[in-house]
Amino acid sequence: MLATNLSSTSSATATTATRQTDIGQKDIFLKLLVAQMENQDPLKPQDATQMSSQLAQFNMVEQQTQSNKYLEQMVAAGGASSSVAQPGTGASYLGHSVTVNQDQLLYDGTSQNFTAVLDEPATDVLAFVFDGAGNPVRTMQFANLPAGATSMVWDGTLDSGAIAPQGNYSVQLSPLNINGAEVGYAIQRTGQVDAVRFNATGTELMVGGVATSIANITELRL
Repeated sequence: MLATNLSSTSSATATTATRQTDIGQKDIFLKLLVAQMENQDPLKPQDATQMSSQLAQFNMVEQQTQSNKYLEQMVAAGGASSSVAQPGTGASYLGHSVTVNQDQLLYDGTSQNFTAVLDEPATDVLAFVFDGAGNPVRTMQFANLPAGATSMVWDGTLDSGAIAPQGNYSVQLSPLNINGAEVGYAIQRTGQVDAVRFNATGTELMVGGVATSIANITELRL
């Protein structure tokens, strides 16, 4: 509670100091103007045109000061919001081809390409495809895959031999090295960004009909 009061007091003090500084700057001009009028020659009073010009200049300075404050507030607000939604950054990805770390697939009746990125060589790799309910529907086996990226394809065929219904699926791997130990991996997809969504949690890119965050992007191409 004490910290909050101190913070509020500090903020109020800073605001007051800023206002006093602004008033002090305005007072300097007004004092000079009054002093000029008091010390002018009675027989040669100040030219009204010059006084109007000086007042106009003072008004322009005041407006410029306010404009600068508004610009600073806009820049500050833009910086704060960019960490959440990043609208400018998200929109710039539209139409570009990206590679993302993601194991989600949207099967639309055509073969689905994805990439397995292994931390080290694996002698035995099982790739499992799960339906939207989390049930395994397809198992594919690979042997002697190198470290790094290896392209894989799921043609939509189920273990039963039937063709999978269109919808959302996911991919998981079970890679083992020569000693039978599990190998670390990542699943990646490559596709074109065809839409951008902004929400309370951040910015999402639609790649191949599947939403992904900007943080998942590993590569961007024209």
